[in-house]
Amino acid sequence: MKKLTFLALALAVVMTTGNFVAVAETIPSPLANKIIALDAGHDDVAYGASNIIGGVLVTEAEVNWDVVVALESKLTAQGAKVVIAGRYSTRRDRVNDAVAKCAAVDVAGDGTADNKKCDVLVSVHHNGITDNPTHDGTLTIYTQKSDKPLAQSLLTALTPLTGDSEGMLNGGYGMTVYKNLVSAITEAYYITNDCEAELYLYSKNQLTDIQVSPQCKTGVYILENRIEREADLQVAGLSNYFDSQSSGGGGKPR
Repeated sequence: MKKLTFLALALAVVMTTGNFVAVAETIPSPLANKIIALDAGHDDVAYGASNIIGGVLVTEAEVNWDVVVALESKLTAQGAKVVIAGRYSTRRDRVNDAVAKCAAVDVAGDGTADNKKCDVLVSVHHNGITDNPTHDGTLTIYTQKSDKPLAQSLLTALTPLTGDSEGMLNGGYGMTVYKNLVSAITEAYYITNDCEAELYLYSKNQLTDIQVSPQCKTGVYILENRIEREADLQVAGLSNYFDSQSSGGGGKPR
């Protein structure tokens, strides 16, 4: 008799009336029950970087918010417990709000707050440059050594958006310096890049496929819902991060 090798995630073999039936085991997502805080960088007043396409103002703040909303939905579908920091004017207030919301999460499902720390905080941003409408690239920012595995995982996942990694920036920036949280800032692309702004407007149904410039539909840029794709890549980066932590890779969370 030939020896059968099953190359599957996990299989249980059940014998019923002389027949062998393979039943796939459900393997939980690395994101299941993780408490993830999201921050949509900037607000409607201090809106960050911006671009104007066909008379339409595209602000970093609105792009950040749309990605966070899409990301929350996708992470929740993977079993994560997601909180979104309030859009307060100071970064410290935003982090304090995220921490309070994480503590109020009922992970155990018993109707009471578990008073746990956020497992990670991700502050979503999109970069800007004033003198080059074609410049693009992907960057992440971290503060502490223990933030670095998260920043690296997010950078690796997001870089296909632009095809150009600008690496990880280490320093005391914004949301990453407060409350001793494992955190990172993502700058997935430059909203000052005209193709990025056009594809964002296309994602919002504010430009048709015909109105999007030809150069924004070839090569690294493809005609797509840019908001949804970035959110999917953010999910992949977070999933890979938590998977590496559970398997002993990377630094230990603070």
